[in-house]
Amino acid sequence: MKKLAILFGLLLSFNIFADAKDGVAVLNDDATEKQMQTVRDGAKNRCEDIDDEDKREVCVVDYFAQHNLEEEPSCD
Repeated sequence: MKKLAILFGLLLSFNIFADAKDGVAVLNDDATEKQMQTVRDGAKNRCEDIDDEDKREVCVVDYFAQHNLEEEPSCD
């Protein structure tokens, strides 16, 4: 039973943060604009060093998907 509790705790911790490297939480269904902007900023920080425009866009789309942000990345 103790092992099951530990496993459940680990699974919960993986769902709270999509990426432990940046600590940006996964958005829920009623995310605020501030929370969505945090995800946008995280994607910008994560992907800004990629020189190839297509690869950068894929990076941003993947980041948005990992954090449950359902919008298209802007071209800006």
